[in-house]
Amino acid sequence: MAGITGFDLLILAMFGCLQVAIGLTLFFLGSRLLPSGQAALISTLETPLMPFWIWVGFAEVPTLRVLAGGALVMGAVVADIVGDIRMQRPSR
Repeated sequence: MAGITGFDLLILAMFGCLQVAIGLTLFFLGSRLLPSGQAALISTLETPLMPFWIWVGFAEVPTLRVLAGGALVMGAVVADIVGDIRMQRPSR
């Protein structure tokens, strides 16, 4: 049976406070300024960015398939945001 050390508990507490609480609070506050569809698309970036954070935090290198899938999702979100910005510009 594996025990949780004090350091492990500290890491879990930091994850809960920083990653979850502050991240979701900032997303909630920022999403009020965006259309709901755009906020939903931006929230989908959490999944493809997770391998990046695992690579930074734990030095686990993601596979090519993971990188390609993440790039596809992030590209779609960026393309939608750029398209929305272009549609909102007044034509001259």
